[in-house]
Amino acid sequence: MSKVVAVSIAVVLLAGSSAFGHWGGLLNQVQNTGIGLENATQLLRGDPVANAQQNLAVRNEQFSATAHGASAGQILVGKFAQVGHASGNCAMVGALQDLGVIAKQAQVVHDGFGPKTQGQSVGLVAEQGVAKTQGSGEANALQQIRLMAGQEVSNAAGTMSQSSTIIGLQKADVSGAATATAGNTMNVTTVQSQTAF
Repeated sequence: MSKVVAVSIAVVLLAGSSAFGHWGGLLNQVQNTGIGLENATQLLRGDPVANAQQNLAVRNEQFSATAHGASAGQILVGKFAQVGHASGNCAMVGALQDLGVIAKQAQVVHDGFGPKTQGQSVGLVAEQGVAKTQGSGEANALQQIRLMAGQEVSNAAGTMSQSSTIIGLQKADVSGAATATAGNTMNVTTVQSQTAF
């Protein structure tokens, strides 16, 4: 008896993207993004093969301008790929991948020579593991990450811009007849802020 499980889950939460302006020449923008991905393959005995793959692209962008020349723009772009493979001969084999991103961006800019400020934070956690026991087989996992966040505010007093880029690759493999595990974890946090009076 053999059992094959291949699962792919992609969740994108684009929460709280909003821009506020009023007659006094003030722009206030807030953008929050949450991304979750999970990819799994699992074999329980028998002589099967399981594969799971998913690709996700996300773009969350805002731009606002006042009649008097103040402007604010912010963007978050992400591209993610997950590939899992398991094959065995009476073995228990599995590959699991998990990725989560939380990004926050905020901007405030006044018309004329007024103050301006912006800040952004990006947090990313990527994990994957492969395991094999009780027979011959192999498991492979590959995860690719590209994530960019950028901001720019401008008024008569000048322009401010900032960006952060995260590029990552994770790969894990096990094969043979012995019990084996392999895995990796990636944690990244970027925080940026600018203020001009």
